[in-house]
Amino acid sequence: MVWIWLCRQWPRWKDALVIVKPETVLRWHREGYRRYWRRRSGGSPGRPRIPRQHIAFIKRISTDHPEWGEDRIALEMKIKLGVDHSTSTIRRYMVESGRPPTSSWRRFLASHAHEFFTMDFATQVMWDFSTRYILIVMALDTRKVVHFAVTGSPTLGWVEQQLREATPWGEVPRFLLHDNDGIFGQYPRAGVELPRKYRCALDAWLHRVLGIQGIPIPYGAPNAQAHVERFIGTLRRECLEHFIFLSDDHLRRTLAVFNLYYNGFRPHQGLMGIPASQEPRVRGEPTSLGGRRAHLVSRPNLGDLHHDYSLAA
Repeated sequence: MVWIWLCRQWPRWKDALVIVKPETVLRWHREGYRRYWRRRSGGSPGRPRIPRQHIAFIKRISTDHPEWGEDRIALEMKIKLGVDHSTSTIRRYMVESGRPPTSSWRRFLASHAHEFFTMDFATQVMWDFSTRYILIVMALDTRKVVHFAVTGSPTLGWVEQQLREATPWGEVPRFLLHDNDGIFGQYPRAGVELPRKYRCALDAWLHRVLGIQGIPIPYGAPNAQAHVERFIGTLRRECLEHFIFLSDDHLRRTLAVFNLYYNGFRPHQGLMGIPASQEPRVRGEPTSLGGRRAHLVSRPNLGDLHHDYSLAA
């Protein structure tokens, strides 16, 4: 209609076609046709989007398994999740890694977590500005602190004794992850022959006495011990920074109470929450849940510094 009107009003309209090419006019017409039927149909262009939850499934699976193709992911979702989409839809939302799948340190730790203990030191300044060293041994799969100890002068012999106490009755992990602290007897040392299998004296002792393979982290890579480093940060923020410790026993007692709270009551985001203890709690204020009358109960920890909450009838 525009061009018919323009032709009637402007007799020399053909002279202006050098400004707008015929291909442009045709493209405008096709675009107008698409918009017209899009408005008539009342929908959005292209295929309808699949639910966001399904998109999240596809991205999660393709991220966990970059070696899987769209056929494998589609079959996995159809059989195990009851979600049926075409392979072209799966391909559209897959996360492309951009590199061939290879084993990484993160994947190695995740696949062997049930066989790993990890160990590290934290320091604490006492009331008289002296320093105490806190040895922490953690199970990698459950994030449970299996042992801690406090000393003012850590030595290799002291560390070996603590590892004996952390693995009673022969319940030892396959691997022990640790850093490259000089306390562990780093090789080479003057007058000590360098065993080819071990990087430090601690690893040689672990293999000979406890049957554990020590794995030092790469040099300059503290993130390789991210789980125990995260716990040390949590320990500082939620416990150590709130006290002035007067003695080693004071520090040990406080660590023991926090360790009980951390292992048994504190929700752990990395594991979707640690199961809480079912011991009786102190009755609190009543509340309502699901139409039933209930009481919010609380168990204080570390002198009201932390609380464990639950509902009771």
